[in-house]
Amino acid sequence: MDCYILTGGQSRRMGIPKQDLFLDLVLAAARGAFANVFVINRDDDPPHDETAPVFGVLAALRRVHERCFILAVDYPLITTEVLAFLRDRGGVPMWRGRAQVLCASYEPWLASLIERRIAEGRLDLRGLIDEAGAEMIAEAELRTRFAGEPLMNVNTPEELAEAERIHGQRFLASR
Repeated sequence: MDCYILTGGQSRRMGIPKQDLFLDLVLAAARGAFANVFVINRDDDPPHDETAPVFGVLAALRRVHERCFILAVDYPLITTEVLAFLRDRGGVPMWRGRAQVLCASYEPWLASLIERRIAEGRLDLRGLIDEAGAEMIAEAELRTRFAGEPLMNVNTPEELAEAERIHGQRFLASR
């Protein structure tokens, strides 16, 4: 299975591009779990002014012919072991009470569903997984298997500080 790491976010809340902070760590974890790892940005076909992760997911799905894994760059504590489990298990993991839609397997047929949703102005991925009937992986199951906060999604300076405390060091020495 191939993995597509999404790096197209604007990092408005963070104030620094998340790929500058986390890409090397996320790439290293993904390379241990997937046959091929690609870094991908949003798709501008058709052209649009909206910004949402759904455009990156669509860009990845337009390149695949079989199930793939989509991973956002903002999971700096992710491990190869967690990714291998999610790769084999399928479904969408729950973490901190939220569906982690950007750390999950996707089927190619979802591209047409996403295109329809975009045309209708529905850009939310949580709505997509509900409509597609995705299987959810319970947070309790994941927490019994994996220690720490491997599925912590980091989007704000406060979350960055927490992740750095857990990680035991800063993610970018120059900041």
